[in-house]
Amino acid sequence: MLRSFRGQLEKGVYPTTLRLPLWARPMSIQPALRRLSISEIKAKLISETFLLERGLRISPLRPEIPPTLSPIRILPIIREIAPIDGVEVVEWMHISAAENTVLQARILEYNSLGSQIVGANGDPYIPGVVVENIRFLSELGSTIASRGYSIVSTPRGNFNVPNLGNTTGVFRDLISWASTSYIGKVQTVGTLLKWRDLAQTPITQPVGFFMDLAGNVAPHFFVQQPPRPALTVTVRQIFSSDKPQTIKLNFRDPTNYSNIVGTKSVAIAAGTSEVTYTLSSFPYVPPLVAEIKPQDGVQTRLESYTVS
Repeated sequence: MLRSFRGQLEKGVYPTTLRLPLWARPMSIQPALRRLSISEIKAKLISETFLLERGLRISPLRPEIPPTLSPIRILPIIREIAPIDGVEVVEWMHISAAENTVLQARILEYNSLGSQIVGANGDPYIPGVVVENIRFLSELGSTIASRGYSIVSTPRGNFNVPNLGNTTGVFRDLISWASTSYIGKVQTVGTLLKWRDLAQTPITQPVGFFMDLAGNVAPHFFVQQPPRPALTVTVRQIFSSDKPQTIKLNFRDPTNYSNIVGTKSVAIAAGTSEVTYTLSSFPYVPPLVAEIKPQDGVQTRLESYTVS
């Protein structure tokens, strides 16, 4: 049986939620987190082939466009569909259309796990980029360019997004991410993601990581949940990657997402790799919120994720 953890519901705050097993009680989770030990991570190459389109969702926005993890691949198609005329269609619109096509497909993949992530892409100035209770501040591109970063507002506080970069906005009960990929004198292109309800292990179907046109790759957040109370568990993850890269993993407190209780990284080769590590604790290995962040500029897909 599962119980829900929703944090403290407040007016205007829609927290990121997760489900915990009944055996993971608040009184025992904190001692288990303090005693947590995470082994070194091992990576083994399974295949040198990166099957780009296998298992990818098709965007509901542009079902005629082939599925892909990279908006760069479909930008020429967008340009052909709606050429720039300098009046109704301008450059930033092509960038936003390509990114949003990829974004909506990634949202479909994550939500098919019985979870929920929401996102938006566009010009933060006009018409604005808003996802529920988080938003980019509406500012001119010239203001953002001179300052060096955009600002995202949330009910838990603001966070800054470096120009043409990305960052997470993680608070005790709210998980979000933002990036910018284009900055003009007036308009910019930004992406917002918010995790409403976290997917949990076991995960046995592919989930791609969103990448914008500047190469910014969003993380994903999962509840890494042992199937039963245990002193030691083994985690197996399978990743597909189009290039060699280093993946970073942050393990977060499921009762306070801003509290990182462990950090690891693993180098994987191009192709498909299996990643394994063990966790130990007492009185049990607690459920954790696992933040998985691929390297920017690399097309990456999580094929499976199990705990035993």
